[in-house]
Amino acid sequence: MTASPPPKYEALPYADPGVELARCVRAWRKRLDPDEIPGFQQAWPGSRRRPRVSQEQVAALIGYSTHWYSRLELGDQQNYSSDFLRRVAHVLRLSADEMRLLFLLAGKQLPTSTRRTTPDGLEPVLDAQPWPTYLSDEAWDLVGHNEQMRSWFPWVVQDDANVMRWVFTYPEARQQLVRWETEWAPQMLAQMRAGQLRYPDNQRLHSVITEILDVNKDARELWEKPLAKFHPDGDRRSLYLPRHREPHPIQVVALEPFRAPGHRLVMLVPNSFQQA
Repeated sequence: MTASPPPKYEALPYADPGVELARCVRAWRKRLDPDEIPGFQQAWPGSRRRPRVSQEQVAALIGYSTHWYSRLELGDQQNYSSDFLRRVAHVLRLSADEMRLLFLLAGKQLPTSTRRTTPDGLEPVLDAQPWPTYLSDEAWDLVGHNEQMRSWFPWVVQDDANVMRWVFTYPEARQQLVRWETEWAPQMLAQMRAGQLRYPDNQRLHSVITEILDVNKDARELWEKPLAKFHPDGDRRSLYLPRHREPHPIQVVALEPFRAPGHRLVMLVPNSFQQA
C-alpha cells in the first residue's frame, strides 16, 4: 500500500493591513502599564482604579489630537507623518521590530537610522556610572547613554533622540519633570541660547531651536526674556520615575570631555547617593 502524498498547503493571504494595524495598535495600548509611565498618576489622578491607558491619554502623551490617534486604532491608513508614528511607537513602548511593523502597516517606510556613534573610549565611562548618565553633542543630540538612563527615560533609545526636543516638544516631559515651567524649561532654553552663541554655524542646533520655538508657545515666551545659563552642573531638581508616586530629587553633574569638545557628559545623581 503506497503512502498518500502529503496535503498541499497554500499560503493564506496576509490580513488586510488596515485590519492588522488596528489589531496591533489596540493590543499595544492595552498592554501598557500606567505605573510604568512617569508622572501618569499625577497627571490623571482619577485613573488609579483603571488598569489601562485610554486613547485620550495616549493622544495627550504623544501631543496629537485624539482624533488622529483613534484613526490609527481604527486601522485608517491616513498619510501619517513619521513624527506622529515615532511618537506613537515611543509612548506605546514598542520594540525596534514593532516600530518597523507599525510603519509598514501604516503604509510608511521607516526612516533611515540616524543613530550617532559614541566618541571613542567614552562608552565604558557611561556604562560604569551607577546613576543615569548620557552624552550629547553640540545640538543636544544623544550620542550615548547607559542602562540606568534608559530605565528612567525610555525615549533615549530612539535613533533621533534629542534632549531639548524631548523636553520642549513631548508633552510627557511636563509630567515627568517636576516644576517644568520654573526649574527645567527656563534653564534649558537658556543653555540653548548660550550654545547658539558658542556654535553659531551649527545648523543642526539652529533647526532644533527653530522647531522648539515653532511648536511650543511657552518656549517662545521664555525666549523673549533675558535668560542666562551656560551649563546645568550643580543644579538640584526633581522628577517622577516609573512606579514611583513621589518626586525623586536629583543633582545634575555636567562635564565636557577633553577628547570630545562640545559634548556634554551629564549624570543625574539621586539624593540617596549624595547622602550615603
